Amino acid sequence: MAVIGWLLTMLVAVMFFNTSPAVALYASVSGVLASFGISLMVLFTILQVTMMDLTGAIRSISEYIKSIAAERYEQIMILNVGFGSFLVSIGATPVTMLPPIMMALGFSPVASVALPCLGYDPLTSFSLLAVPITLPAAVFGFDAVIMCSNVALFLPVISTGLSLGMLWVADGMDGMRKGFVPAVLAGLSLGIFAIVFVNILPASAIGLVGVFAGLVTIAVLFLHRAVRGKPILAPRKTADNVTIVRDPALMPLWKAALPWVLLVVLVVFISIPQMQSGLYSILGDAQKITVVANKAVDLKLMNQAYFWVVVSTLIAAPFLISSRAEGLNITKIWIKRAWSPTLAAAIFFAIAYVMDWSGQTVVNNTLTFVSGSYDLNMNAVIGYTLALAFGIAFPIVSPLLGLFGSFVSGSETSSNVMFYGILQKATSVLNLDFTSVYAAHMVAGGIASGIAPAKIINAAAVIDQPGIEGEVIRKSAVVVIALAFVTSALLILMLFL
Repeated sequence: MAVIGWLLTMLVAVMFFNTSPAVALYASVSGVLASFGISLMVLFTILQVTMMDLTGAIRSISEYIKSIAAERYEQIMILNVGFGSFLVSIGATPVTMLPPIMMALGFSPVASVALPCLGYDPLTSFSLLAVPITLPAAVFGFDAVIMCSNVALFLPVISTGLSLGMLWVADGMDGMRKGFVPAVLAGLSLGIFAIVFVNILPASAIGLVGVFAGLVTIAVLFLHRAVRGKPILAPRKTADNVTIVRDPALMPLWKAALPWVLLVVLVVFISIPQMQSGLYSILGDAQKITVVANKAVDLKLMNQAYFWVVVSTLIAAPFLISSRAEGLNITKIWIKRAWSPTLAAAIFFAIAYVMDWSGQTVVNNTLTFVSGSYDLNMNAVIGYTLALAFGIAFPIVSPLLGLFGSFVSGSETSSNVMFYGILQKATSVLNLDFTSVYAAHMVAGGIASGIAPAKIINAAAVIDQPGIEGEVIRKSAVVVIALAFVTSALLILMLFL
């Protein structure tokens, strides 16, 4: 779909927007290079998770999680809100890890798929070490910390809404009533501590907001159990009350979690400003790629989170992989799993860049708009049209664009990049605060993860339940669409009050 969309975008840019084929191709190359922060992150996090999956590390972590002594609604919050947010923030995939655990805990197949997909949402703008925010910031030149602060303002309400929505998906109104307290605790903890960490972490460590907020949420839920005099861990028992002994063949927890521990430590390490400048100086200008005229992409390879995902994976590999044959099998399955989402992420960036560069021409070694050509820019046309069509009601519609973009592309980052120029033009015409509008767009794009077909298909496949995807989307769509309009309402309050 992405490739076909790119070809059609190229055709439209050339035939209707007076863009030369060369400029359209250069724009595509620049978009692919700019996508590395997400496309290579996807590529290498799939490598890490595949290694952990095939070596038994994921199974060991899963068995430990099953030993958590929590009631049904606490399980939903601990696993899908707290732990799910932690996983997605470090680049792991709760939609493939958590459904089997949910099934083992007695949840229905629909709930086992829907809950991890909804749990992808509360902090998804801070997923992949905050790449959905930091990558557009690097591409378009806005302040990532300011944008993170604006996104975080939505999260106490949206995270709480998603937590309550999970209970409704699992058990209807009765579930919301019984699990109200842990849901509110989980949602508020996640949202409030996201705001806290955005404000106390240095700009270079902003990618750790989701990691720390997810861990604090888990701690708050455990503290709630302790205050009520409930145990945190307990032996698992069968239906007839027989204790289940942990399989001694399982990998020790420290070894199973080693890749994630290393990744968090390394990301903290590279967040130190002196380390960032030192790492950048190793390659220096060699990592700057001039695409055409004055347009260049600075890859900053050793300062990127994906580089350290590779490093953490390679360091952990000797502890997890037992033979050369196992290593080759991991590589084979990794390539099979990773090529499609990696390509899609890169191509959606190419589309965004073709739209952004459309109507421009190289003049005196500078890519620019010549006289009268600015109105032939695709983003300008769409932005002006939306502004004229919706006028003062545009804040109601703009989050829905984020919902649409993430639903179609399967990635909030792709949606954020594709709609940046459009929202910039529309807010400029309507004299609205772009930062608040774009933050709401990001938040709604995160909410869309709950109904993104790519995520739901993966989640259904890992529990061998193909065919339930439509039922999951119908069930979750009520929560997702309602929260998209809540995001619109919050945006209106921010803009006009």
